[in-house]
Amino acid sequence: MTSTKNIIEETRKEIPKNINQGDCVYLKNQDELFQVLGIDNAYEKCWVREWPLTSNGSPVFEISIKQVSSNQINS
Repeated sequence: MTSTKNIIEETRKEIPKNINQGDCVYLKNQDELFQVLGIDNAYEKCWVREWPLTSNGSPVFEISIKQVSSNQINS
């Protein structure tokens, strides 16, 4: 039987450490842009809302930091 230890460790390495409150990010498997409103590193969670805001505002939701990809633009 193959160990899953390496798979889990590889996934943990992908957690973005340079995401800050106010940053615009993408969620894995989504094309929409989201704004980070808060971060809880201890529980590896963050709160985001779709960006830009809609006229009625955008709902805020909690998601695992592992599902966040930083918005890096290649110059």
